[in-house]
Amino acid sequence: MPQDKLVKTAEEILVQTLELSKQLKQRSIVLPSSLSVGANSDLWNTHDGEIKAVRSRILALTMQLDTLLEGPHGFLHEYVSTNWDHGALYALLEFDVMEKIPLDGTSVGFAQLAGEVGLEPEKLLRICRLVATAGILQETEEGFFAHTAISETLARDEGYKKFIGFQLFETRVASAHLADSLRKSNPFWNGESAFEHAWGMPMYDWHTKNPSKGKRFAQAMESVSQNLDPGNGMVIDWFTNHQSSNKDDRAALVVEVSGKTGSFSCQLAAIFPGLCFEVQDSSSELLQRGEKALVPKLVGRVRFSQRDLFAPRSIEEVDGEGGDRSLTPIVFLLRGVLWSLDDSKAIKLLQSFIPAMQRRERPLLVINDLVSPAWGSFEPHAERAFRRRDVTLMTMHNVKQRTASEWGILICSASPQFKVTYSERYSSHSCRGLWEVQLGDKGEKNANGDS
Repeated sequence: MPQDKLVKTAEEILVQTLELSKQLKQRSIVLPSSLSVGANSDLWNTHDGEIKAVRSRILALTMQLDTLLEGPHGFLHEYVSTNWDHGALYALLEFDVMEKIPLDGTSVGFAQLAGEVGLEPEKLLRICRLVATAGILQETEEGFFAHTAISETLARDEGYKKFIGFQLFETRVASAHLADSLRKSNPFWNGESAFEHAWGMPMYDWHTKNPSKGKRFAQAMESVSQNLDPGNGMVIDWFTNHQSSNKDDRAALVVEVSGKTGSFSCQLAAIFPGLCFEVQDSSSELLQRGEKALVPKLVGRVRFSQRDLFAPRSIEEVDGEGGDRSLTPIVFLLRGVLWSLDDSKAIKLLQSFIPAMQRRERPLLVINDLVSPAWGSFEPHAERAFRRRDVTLMTMHNVKQRTASEWGILICSASPQFKVTYSERYSSHSCRGLWEVQLGDKGEKNANGDS
C-alpha cells in the first residue's frame, strides 16, 4: 500500500520545524509566539545559514501540503481570488485606515473608523473584514478591528507602506495588460512594456506626469533598497574589504555614475570617512536636489557633476585637469544602472571607462546589478519570488533580467582587457551580482573569477 502522501508531508513538516526550533534556541533567537501588536523575532529577519535553509524547506513543504489538500480547481480559484484581497488592502492604504487604528492593540468600531477616514461605513466594514481574513487585521468582535504585527508594520513604516501601495496599483494594472502587450511582435528592449501598453507611456514618464505616484515610487524604492535588496549591503561590504587599496598620497575618490541625487554616495561617505565621492548624472534637476540636501558635514567630500554618461572618460578628466588634483579616482561605481540598458548601450557605457582605467593607479570599475538566478536554485516558494522579478522587469520596463552567465559575457565583450571577479548575494526577494572589473595589459585575454 503506497504511503499516505499527506501524512508523509505533514510528518516532514514536523521534523523540519523541530530542527528549526532547535537551531533558534542554539542561537538564542526568540521563537515567535504570535502575530499580535509588538511581536518580533529575528527568525523573520535571518536570511543566512542553516536557519534560512530549514525555514525554506518548511515553507516549501507547507505549500506542497496546501496544494495537495486543495486540488487543481481549489488551488486555481484561491490563486486568482487574491486579486480582491489586494484591492481591499489598497483601499485601506489609500485612505490611511491603518493609521486610525490604535497601536496599543485595542480595537475600534468600523463606524468610528469610517467617520475618521470619510468612507461609507458598510463598505468599509466589508473591506476590513476581507483584509482581516488574511490575518493582516483582526476582527476582535463583530465590527471591531485591531492591529496585528502585520498591519502595525504598515502603520509605522511609511516607506514600506509606499512599496506595498506601488505593488498594489501600478504593477497590478500593468500585469493585467501583459497578455495584450504580447499580441504583436514585442522584443525585449525595443518593444513596448505592458505598463506602457496600459498607460500610454513608460513608467518613469508616467510618474513624472503623476507626481504623487512618482513620489510614492521613490519612497518605495528607497525602502526596498534598505530592507529587501542586498545590493547596497554588497557595495558597503566591498568597500569595507578594500579600504586600503589606495596607495596614492592624494585622497581617494569614488565616482558614482548615474548616481541621481547622490543619496547612496552620502551614505557611503558617512560610513567611510577616508573616501570622497563624485556623483555623476545626466539630470541637472536630480543633482541640484542632491546638492540642496547635502548635510554640512559632507560638504567638501561629496560633489556633483553633470555629464553625458556615455561619453569616454579621459585620463585628463579623472586626473583633475582644470579641476581638483588633490583626489585620486580609485573606483567607478555603477549601481543598478545597466539592467535597463540593451546590450549595445551597456557596452558603450562600459567602454567609456576604458581610457580612465588606463591611468597609472588603474582605477577599478565596480558594478552592482540585478541577476536572474539559475533555474532550480531554490525551493519552489523562493523560486517564485525570483521568477516574479523576471516578469516584473519585463512587464514594467520591457527589459530582460540577465543571468550571471549573460552578464559575464556582456561585460567581457566590452573589452578583451577586462579582468572580472564576480560574487552574488540573495535576499528573500532579490538576487544581486557584484562585478569587480580591472583593466589588464594589452594582449591579455578576459579572465573571470568567482568569489
